[in-house]
Amino acid sequence: MPPMLDVYVVQADAATTERLSPIQTVLAAYPNAPTLIPRVLSSAKARLKQKDLQQLPSGCLLLEHDGLSLLSYGTNQQPLRVAPHWLSLQQRVVAAGKKSELLLKAAKIQPSMRVLDATAGFGHDSLILASTGASVTMLEREPALFALLAFERADMQQHAHWHKLLARLTLYFTDFTAWQMPNDLPAFDRVLLDPMFPTASYASAVNKHMQALHTLTLAPNFAEQIALLQHAANVLTNDGRVLVKRPKTAPFLADLPPQDSTTNTLIRFDSYHKAEIWQRCRDWLN
Repeated sequence: MPPMLDVYVVQADAATTERLSPIQTVLAAYPNAPTLIPRVLSSAKARLKQKDLQQLPSGCLLLEHDGLSLLSYGTNQQPLRVAPHWLSLQQRVVAAGKKSELLLKAAKIQPSMRVLDATAGFGHDSLILASTGASVTMLEREPALFALLAFERADMQQHAHWHKLLARLTLYFTDFTAWQMPNDLPAFDRVLLDPMFPTASYASAVNKHMQALHTLTLAPNFAEQIALLQHAANVLTNDGRVLVKRPKTAPFLADLPPQDSTTNTLIRFDSYHKAEIWQRCRDWLN
């Protein structure tokens, strides 16, 4: 049964309420997508104040005059509105290159490649990956994040210059380790894993998107880390690579040293070849 998801609609005017219908239509196109349960809030204002937000539960969706967002509580326990806001990344997407984007420097992607973003989050890394011309499959297991991604992808269709990039993005609502890859889907050249990690591993304060993610999902335990790497190897081409995004000082995923790492002052991308993952899997089983 699809999960139920509360969305609080600020009914400042009829137009805001009417915006819920297209969101429900977008979600209906995806198998097992979350079902939105509207909770109408009578308000004279089209956007709630902080004191009003504090009356709402963390992790719910909020529909106001300026769009759909996730309500979360940050490290200081103050309410935060968080949304993908893909349009704000336009300059990065247009200028994306190996010199400006650490992810692309690490991934070494060609336009003909197929890439899997197995933990899509707010979709920002997927956009950077798709900027190369590669086809990107996005997986997201959290109902609220998936709803935001589905709506954002549909809403961005109003911008004609984004159409080619959006056409290279395919979205699934699923947990990566439970995902049954369709038979007609070729193996991937690159798999990106960005599993949650305890906030203590970050050298500086994290942005509000990361704060929101920490309220929705837990860091994987050791067995789950192994499962992530095993499943990534299963969907990878023989000469493909798995990229694991980590805070710079964080330990390796499943304690597996990578073949290569690409770092800046905050982030590290660890790169693994398929054969090395399978060799380590045999070691774990023994």
